[in-house]
Amino acid sequence: MKSKRIFTLMLALVMTLSLAACGGSKQEEAPADNAGNGEAAGDTQDFGGAELVVATWGWAEAGLKTLAADFESKYNCTIVVDPTSGNGDRLNKLMAEQNDPTADVALLTKSFAQTGNEAGLFEKIDTSIVTSIGDLYDIAVNADGYGPCYSLCRYGIMYNADALEKAGLPAPTSYEGLFDDQYAHMVALPDMTSTAGPYMLVAMAEAMGGSQEDVTPAMELMQEKKDNIDLWYSTSSDVVNAFTTGEANIAVFMDINMPSLTDSGLNMVWVDAAEGSFSAPATANVVKNCKNPELAQLFVEYLISKDTQDKIAEVMNEAPVNKNATMDDSLKTYLAFGDESMNALKEFDEAYITANKEAWIDTFQRTVAVQ
Repeated sequence: MKSKRIFTLMLALVMTLSLAACGGSKQEEAPADNAGNGEAAGDTQDFGGAELVVATWGWAEAGLKTLAADFESKYNCTIVVDPTSGNGDRLNKLMAEQNDPTADVALLTKSFAQTGNEAGLFEKIDTSIVTSIGDLYDIAVNADGYGPCYSLCRYGIMYNADALEKAGLPAPTSYEGLFDDQYAHMVALPDMTSTAGPYMLVAMAEAMGGSQEDVTPAMELMQEKKDNIDLWYSTSSDVVNAFTTGEANIAVFMDINMPSLTDSGLNMVWVDAAEGSFSAPATANVVKNCKNPELAQLFVEYLISKDTQDKIAEVMNEAPVNKNATMDDSLKTYLAFGDESMNALKEFDEAYITANKEAWIDTFQRTVAVQ
């Protein structure tokens, strides 16, 4: 009898545990059921105060923290910004730390991200987490499955209209035309080590009868007219300073700088160059072997989701890349927005440029940058 009683108690205990396990399974499925009602499965995740390190530009630190506030609340984490001045510095740091990275997410322009992809620095995107990929413009999606773009700015020609009027000069219309003697000592152009330098080189070469495979026409023009250009820049601050001091009155520069230059009292005018304006998309990349890989993937999704993309222009002064994003009309006067603007941007073969950039830099520094 005693044995039978023990067996009965054990059977009851097993049944109780089984029912509890079934109940737990149903609770775990609840987030997936809510996903159909507009809530992502990860909405209820708690990362216990984890620190997600995001490597980005120094000037973008405040804006990124503003954008990330809801993410921090949503996932119980803290965004720690690791700021560096330029893409090259950030990429070099990532390479140096490849075996033990301090960053979880790295923000880089598309061309520098391509170098990182080829060097094995980044993870491919987990589309079960990053579900907004399908809402992005084609220009923002990496064909090999790596980090997408979360914003972009355009490079074109901008000039100080008052300075040109005072000098009795016409408005420039092309990149090639900026080397004309009439604009000597007035122009700031991107150095070949910068994001925009190779883009401008290829755009000019194609317009002058060459190609990305043969940039000789553009490189020879730079060599012939190098003394007309006083500033080959590698950082945005160099150009801003040159405009404000009058050292430069024309530049191939980013549209996102128009408001600050105008606010400083300059009569700035934007020109879509004859060779085409081109973009410098900013990408969000999950660092391989990072400490918080799932949280990093969630942050990429957060950056490209509609709610965050609606704020990109206002907070970061950059154009959103989600097709469903909205933007205040006042910002559309200088930022790319909508199908027409996005489709008009000149695109490049990033892999080819990455493979040939070092050779172009070498030629440029030996024959153009030298005085």
